[in-house]
Amino acid sequence: MTILTICTIIAAILYLGSGMAIIGSMKGEGSGASSLIRWPVLAGLVMQGYALHGEMFGEGAVNFGFGFAMSEMFFFAVIILLIETWIHRLHGQFGIVLIAAAVGTLSPLLFTGQVIPSVEWTTIFRWHLLLAIAAYAFLMIAFVHAVLMALINRRLKSPAVGETSKFLDSMPALVVMERIFFRIVVVGFLFITLTLIVGALATQEAKGVYFLFDHKTILTWLAWVFFGILLAGRRVAGWRARTALNWFWAGFVVFVVAYFGYSFIQELVR
Repeated sequence: MTILTICTIIAAILYLGSGMAIIGSMKGEGSGASSLIRWPVLAGLVMQGYALHGEMFGEGAVNFGFGFAMSEMFFFAVIILLIETWIHRLHGQFGIVLIAAAVGTLSPLLFTGQVIPSVEWTTIFRWHLLLAIAAYAFLMIAFVHAVLMALINRRLKSPAVGETSKFLDSMPALVVMERIFFRIVVVGFLFITLTLIVGALATQEAKGVYFLFDHKTILTWLAWVFFGILLAGRRVAGWRARTALNWFWAGFVVFVVAYFGYSFIQELVR
């Protein structure tokens, strides 16, 4: 077992423990999670970042694939939410993302990717990849937010009791959550837009054309259209609740399939 693998496992344990502690505190009767939880999360980020860089970038080649993309997505998502908790407060959504990040952090150990010559990783391609991973990170956060909104909306219609009810009680009001949700989607939409623009430039640099009719490009554009309709509907028609979430689910599923779904299948059959 290498030092990079050990760092990956430690990062996953730190994320898992921190996430469970946050969710556990939200289910209890206390005032919420301790701010000290931020520090093991920060330590996990350092460990994961060190391991990711070491595993991906070798001499003259780059190792990349489904597992590394998944790990990087959660790496960005944890950074985004950690910064947000320093501005506001620790919340249950962060706990859920941390538990998911624990699994995502381990994914490069299961899906080892493929070796790509480093000359193919031009500056513009690196920017394209960075923007795409950031878009996935924001939309993953939006996904967790949407699930919580759906649960809260269902609970308002049929009140429940128990630990789940206590956890949902720790969330902001549904109107506030909707406002935050759309802000996250707007940022994710902007990153998708930049990903498509920079991706076209990277394609032109590598292939001599700006647009390739492959599954990733077509599905990413389709997801961009779905999210654009969602935001336009919110702006013009005031879409809320089920209508807004249905358009989000459609865009999210298409966007995830655009890279992660196809890459996952490739890794399985490789």
